[in-house]
Amino acid sequence: MKYSFETNPFFHSEFDIIEKRNSHSCSNILKVNEVIMDSTSMSEQSSFINTDSMRQYIINNEKNPSQYADYPFIDYDSNLKQIGVMEFTWHQCIDMFKSDIFLKNHSTEENKRMIAYFYSKYSQNDTENNIDITIDEIPFLMDQNNRLQLINDIYFPAETIGDSGTIDSDDLFVHKTIFTWLNEKTQKGIKQWLKDIGVEERTDLAFLRKTIMPNASTYVTLENAIKTIKMLFMLFQKNTITKKELEQLKKLKLLTINGTLVAAELLFFSDQYKPRLPLEDYLKTKEDKFLSYDYVTSDHCKKENKDPTDWRQFFTALGVQEELHPIIFYRKLTSYEAAGFGFYEEYLSTTSPDQKHKVDAFAGLATVTFMQHTKSKELRD
Repeated sequence: MKYSFETNPFFHSEFDIIEKRNSHSCSNILKVNEVIMDSTSMSEQSSFINTDSMRQYIINNEKNPSQYADYPFIDYDSNLKQIGVMEFTWHQCIDMFKSDIFLKNHSTEENKRMIAYFYSKYSQNDTENNIDITIDEIPFLMDQNNRLQLINDIYFPAETIGDSGTIDSDDLFVHKTIFTWLNEKTQKGIKQWLKDIGVEERTDLAFLRKTIMPNASTYVTLENAIKTIKMLFMLFQKNTITKKELEQLKKLKLLTINGTLVAAELLFFSDQYKPRLPLEDYLKTKEDKFLSYDYVTSDHCKKENKDPTDWRQFFTALGVQEELHPIIFYRKLTSYEAAGFGFYEEYLSTTSPDQKHKVDAFAGLATVTFMQHTKSKELRD
């Protein structure tokens, strides 16, 4: 529904009036604080937007709610913004799509029409669609929990390990009713468009690339540590995960022998993995940096009497270490910083060799892993 507006540009108070005319030439006189300019045009999409919920969402999220009309929405007009008319933006709309008050009245049938609407606006790369944000910023796909999700956060359900698409699943899947509708022949174009913009079937490899890799440093928890690594190990065994992808997973957290989570690149193999240099017995009470063997002995993984060679190759690709190595600091370190990295103060002279200059920084310092735990730090001439 389109409207025309008449305002007095010399008035700047809540008593300014706006004449709102609809397509039937009926008019409605409203005060400035009774109307809302909808720059998203969502209020015009009555087939999938409940305007009562939209109005209530705005009221609930305003610091000083106005007495809006029962139907307060009008088209955006820059002149009206100058006299203080409230604007409903895409930022607010995105938050509204996530809110309980909106979702309470948003059905699967309405979600189908919402998807069809955005398909019509974005599928042809139409720059004249009057929407000033990208489609991947709008949560418009209903998941199995009846909530709306961004395209980058949701999958088409698929028959893969642990992926049931049920209400208690850890992952987000397109709602079963919506997915059935998308699989109809008449919706072939919409489904292909969703695939093109990034919605994938939930295969293990797709899950790795879409969910785990972008969140490598935070994804693993104590609850999913075994399951996640098992999945990656299976991909490794099938040679479906590339060396480059494994490189990007070095910050993935793994379980230590003490049951904590540490980034793979900071860990060493515990002795059960048969590393070239067994270090666990010497350092396990001093450093919580030894990889748990639970990955191998887990009921879901290889049995304990199996050779851990494949696991060691896999974890090595993730950055787990199996011997001591030099650590070289190419940047300058102050005495304080160097001490923080384990260098003893007596090695850090505060004057130059000719005793003429004060030294306050060091370049090219080198040490060896776990040097701070050696029994002697005796200086030698």
